[in-house]
Amino acid sequence: MTPDLRDFATRWLEAWNSHETEQVLALLHPECRWEDTVFWPHVITDREEMTRYVDRIWRVMPDVWFEEVQLFTAPEEGRAVVLFRQGGSGPPQLAPDARFETQGCDIFLGFTDGLLSHYLAQYEITDMMRQLGVLPPRDGAVGGAYLLSLLKAEPAD
Repeated sequence: MTPDLRDFATRWLEAWNSHETEQVLALLHPECRWEDTVFWPHVITDREEMTRYVDRIWRVMPDVWFEEVQLFTAPEEGRAVVLFRQGGSGPPQLAPDARFETQGCDIFLGFTDGLLSHYLAQYEITDMMRQLGVLPPRDGAVGGAYLLSLLKAEPAD
């Protein structure tokens, strides 16, 4: 069963802006497949690890906020994309006085019993880290050449 996607997206952002782990988890199916390999090292498939993931976000971005830019839905397929803006201050141990603001997408790929059961995150962490002053400017580097330059490696043509 797919919930009303407009209502779910509103509750979704409210849960994240609450900074309450249980509010976020209440929207997820117990067997949710969570794909945010921008932030986390692998796909999450169990509730215990999901709790660690959400709690870690609150620790590294204690005042992070999310605001919907636009909602795109495919109700017949039970999918939606929430284009969002996010902002906040840097991690306390890394850049507590710096601020960031970026955009990204929460992609809802499936629902089971009215709860999100498949999620995919897409956002730009390198720009966030440049804004926080922990990554150097791109200096015109294109594509993967920028990431390789961080490793002091030579990019392939």
